[in-house]
Amino acid sequence: MQLRAYLTEHNVSVAAFAVAAGVSVQAVHRYLNGERMPRPAVIERIRIATGGQVSANDLAASVTSSYGLRSQQAEAA
Repeated sequence: MQLRAYLTEHNVSVAAFAVAAGVSVQAVHRYLNGERMPRPAVIERIRIATGGQVSANDLAASVTSSYGLRSQQAEAA
């Protein structure tokens, strides 16, 4: 499950999730926007905070799809 979907489905704010995962609000926004892949220790905290519903593969997919979108936008410009 994607992190954004988890937050929406469980009605969890970015700020509350940041506290639960032990990261900054800015970091969560970067994960949501696919701008940054969390470090392994943070990936584990995210997995625990989501009860295993968001995995490392889910986070990697967000980064990969976001990167692809930005590449396509740059080529179109």
